[in-house]
Amino acid sequence: MTSQTTIPVGIYWKPGVWDLARSAYIADLDTDVDSPGSFVGWLAQALELHTRRSPQQRAELAAASEKHPALVSVTRKSFNKKHDLPAATIEAVEDALVADRQELGRMLARSAFAQEAVIAAAEDARRRLGRELPPPPQKLSNRPPRRRPAR
Repeated sequence: MTSQTTIPVGIYWKPGVWDLARSAYIADLDTDVDSPGSFVGWLAQALELHTRRSPQQRAELAAASEKHPALVSVTRKSFNKKHDLPAATIEAVEDALVADRQELGRMLARSAFAQEAVIAAAEDARRRLGRELPPPPQKLSNRPPRRRPAR
């Protein structure tokens, strides 16, 4: 991300979705040349991609992922985490939330929208990787190295 205006946004994470997001971000560092080099950049990109889907497409993805294993945690509690996201991204998310409510009667919180976006982005990352995603790192480094293209 460049010098754009950011807004601190709290997202209430289910532990499995948090792990899935970090795994997908790490996988995308090696498989997607357009993937941002920071986790918050990856999250913003996932949110923006989800906002560009139609309300119907978002509803279909949500229905397909209702039973996703990342949504269930028997050992860890959900938690809130602040992310400094681009103001334009948050504006697009809010527009999408309004569109979903007006067109389909789907009432979602920002956190639920974010988790749906992450599950969809993680599935895309898994397809690009061609196998299951790697385990999530214990801690994300600020700017992990990317895979270098073959010379």
